[in-house]
Amino acid sequence: MVRPDVAGRKVARAARWLDDAESILSRGREELARDVASRDLAAFYLFLAIQECIDLAAHWVADDGLAPPEDAASAFDVLAERGFIEPKAADALRAAAGLRNRIAHGYSEVDHERVHAEAKEGLKSLRAFLLVVAKAVGL
Repeated sequence: MVRPDVAGRKVARAARWLDDAESILSRGREELARDVASRDLAAFYLFLAIQECIDLAAHWVADDGLAPPEDAASAFDVLAERGFIEPKAADALRAAAGLRNRIAHGYSEVDHERVHAEAKEGLKSLRAFLLVVAKAVGL
């Protein structure tokens, strides 16, 4: 498992970025559609938080000597296969990793209305993973 000091820093950073994204995404869909800068900032905060979750999953897999995943998103599947997280959680986290990829490779491919619509459940899934990590390392 990830060292507690490393996990603690990563969990805290990801939680802050999720809070920042949520504060923006809690605004109305129409308001965000008009405010491109805020919308893009929320996507960037999500990108950062998702990347921290991917990093945490990769550390967990590597530090436990588990089979290496085929790609970043598959690290969540490896954790689910070993019973560390639920398969449904792995699905949601893999979807978040897909969003991270779309953000990283060009905002034009990001469906901001979909991000807004799915934010509540997506943020919940990411926060749940951070809690699992925190508990696993004794934070």
